Amino acid sequence: MKNFFLFLVCLLTVFSAAAQDNRIAKTNQPLAEVEQMVMPALSNKALLSAEEAARVPGRAPRYAETMDVLITPATHGNWETLDNGRAVWRMRILSAKAKSLNLGFTQYFMPHGGTLILYSEDMQKVMGPFTPADNEEHEQLWTPILPGDALVIEVQVAEEMKNALQLELTSINHDFVGFGQPSSLMSGSCNLDVICGEADGWGIVDGYRDIIQSVAVISTGGGTFCTGFLVNTVRNDCAPMFMTANHCGIGPGAAPSLVTYWNFFNSTCRQPNSSASGGAGDGMLNDFNTGSVHLASYGPSDMTIVMMDDPISETANAWFAGWDATDVVPQSAIAVHHPSTDEKRIS
Repeated sequence: MKNFFLFLVCLLTVFSAAAQDNRIAKTNQPLAEVEQMVMPALSNKALLSAEEAARVPGRAPRYAETMDVLITPATHGNWETLDNGRAVWRMRILSAKAKSLNLGFTQYFMPHGGTLILYSEDMQKVMGPFTPADNEEHEQLWTPILPGDALVIEVQVAEEMKNALQLELTSINHDFVGFGQPSSLMSGSCNLDVICGEADGWGIVDGYRDIIQSVAVISTGGGTFCTGFLVNTVRNDCAPMFMTANHCGIGPGAAPSLVTYWNFFNSTCRQPNSSASGGAGDGMLNDFNTGSVHLASYGPSDMTIVMMDDPISETANAWFAGWDATDVVPQSAIAVHHPSTDEKRIS
């Protein structure tokens, strides 16, 4: 029995090691010994109640509370040099009871060969890597959400490149609603899933498949959300221009913090006004772009256009919505959006 027990322990140990994502460094220092910043306690219930009371048309809804910090590899966290000559910096963040966390780096410069990843403390959820390809003129990096109330920041660089790394975390954002999760602010059951079609009794949707692929749910400043869409140019060149509402507050200062999530939709057609339609969906938030530059805004028509920092994600199957400046009235239309950060729907 003892030999079997030892074999089982060894087997579990090997399986655990094999299961670790290869993006995570094989460090010697236990994760529990890495410095952790514990954020001040927040009441999700109180924040949600205040948000429900504050929501009115023309105001960008909030899903997260922004907390200011100042964390750099020179002042916080732990460095470790591996046998292969790579230097690894890690820092743990905890904001108790957060539905998810996202981070705002207002200084980000990754030297050649370097990477930044975020992951849960059980190493089952990993985001990244962010690389030198994410170095932008505005020098910022705002991350998508990572579910849960704790995460690890990990940077890997060549030892000789440590001094070239520029990283300054200034915003930790505590999700009190549940971005993309069931909440009291969920969309009404009257909304229609975009995957519905003729086979489900909704043939009208089939003519809009391409346009549906232009729409995305967005986060700005780590705390507010809206819906927007890719829009084509007169050059028909697929430049990553994105349009949203002016009331979403994406001006020159906020544009670098834009995170755009693609293909967030339910996998089945839930009939409107059914209990399923008013419940939780199964969409994924793992396809995204981050960062943009503000181009124009116009209050009277509630319009803002930005240019994304990078080409659209190759896996987004994105479509660039066309437009028409003539005075011909369309014969039909649908409204595609992400109500309350829920999966993409039609109202």
